[in-house]
Amino acid sequence: MTNDTLTCPYCDYDEMDAMEHNEFGMIIPALKPLSKGHTLIIPRRHVSSFFDVTDKERKSLVTLLELARNELKIRHHPEGFHIGFTDGQIFNCPEEHLHIHIIPRYKDQKLTLDENWGIQPE
Repeated sequence: MTNDTLTCPYCDYDEMDAMEHNEFGMIIPALKPLSKGHTLIIPRRHVSSFFDVTDKERKSLVTLLELARNELKIRHHPEGFHIGFTDGQIFNCPEEHLHIHIIPRYKDQKLTLDENWGIQPE
């Protein structure tokens, strides 16, 4: 275990709290959801870039993304989704763990990104 994984909240995530999981990743609720049903797809292995995952991990993460989308459509009936990757150490945090956001979007809902997303108000 590296120093990065010792401080990473995604490496220390309890699999029992995952909505779904497979050999290479899991679906978890977003810690600070932007909309009802906002979830994350994370790899089990501590890796900071989507471009550093193996082919098996990549396919696994995409499968989990599809599962999350299908479940969110059934549960929450969103109009669509905003899907985004947090890739690399963009917030100057050595513990950055790749995660894929799937954010359900609802009619007339405004999506507000703030400093938690690296956006500074003007």
